[in-house]
Amino acid sequence: MAIVSAQGLAEPFDEDGVPYAAFGKRAPALRGFRLTYPSPRDREIVLLQVLAGGRAEDLTPNASPQNQPVSIPDGRLQVRLQDADPAGEEFGYRVSHSVMAIPGARRFQLRDVGCVGSCRRALPPEALGGGVFPGPDNDAVRGPVVALVGFKLFFIGNRQQELDRVGVWFSGTELNVALRDADSGDTFAYLVDFVVLPATGMNVITGTERGTAHGLQTVPLSTPSRAHFMLTGWEFNFRRGDREILDIGVIRSTDNFTVFYADAGGEEEFNWRVQWAHIAPMVATGTTTGRGAISV
Repeated sequence: MAIVSAQGLAEPFDEDGVPYAAFGKRAPALRGFRLTYPSPRDREIVLLQVLAGGRAEDLTPNASPQNQPVSIPDGRLQVRLQDADPAGEEFGYRVSHSVMAIPGARRFQLRDVGCVGSCRRALPPEALGGGVFPGPDNDAVRGPVVALVGFKLFFIGNRQQELDRVGVWFSGTELNVALRDADSGDTFAYLVDFVVLPATGMNVITGTERGTAHGLQTVPLSTPSRAHFMLTGWEFNFRRGDREILDIGVIRSTDNFTVFYADAGGEEEFNWRVQWAHIAPMVATGTTTGRGAISV
């Protein structure tokens, strides 16, 4: 089980990004991320981004020129938490990926412009390769696993907003993206970097956790032996209106994960949802039990 990670301080307009592990021919999947301003300096947001280097096939070559494909050199990480000020505002980041040598794994980008509030888009057939896919609520996996590698979400026209709802997640063969203030009338764009992992010869467990919290919440979740943990989706929604953002993310530890979604006060209640998958080599004999597990 290989895990790579980086943390530190960054500037939102840094085009070169920061040093990160090189993936080479291995498949990365997002394990956790956190973007945060130094307290108590929360901000209205134009753009949120966590994108790692390496090649990803562009599935939307005819997308608007307002949202170009991203090509980041392997061994670099480009993170952004950006308001409308060209001078930028330094922020903290923490990002980790699971890195896997799985034959047949493929990495893609999907991008679009013109969403309002939220968007739903079917994954193209060339990315899926057939099979039945996991749903959001612990359904059995009998086909490839689709997991996040990174994302870029931004309001059009450099228009900064307080946030109400935000997230990126897969539901069956569909990609869902949300970026909304309380009025839900502002147009946004997205780019989602994801990996499709064949489940043949692998033991796969999927799940969804959800709850309500103030600022942050830590949830127990153990990882089976030899398994890789990966995010297949995340979503946050303030329960009462929108807020400036100080802190946002999902951080994975050995036996739990913590969700963060807060303004400078840190006491605003929010709903959260995290979708995840564990993937490990298949045991040669016997039966594996658990949520969404494949039996041998």
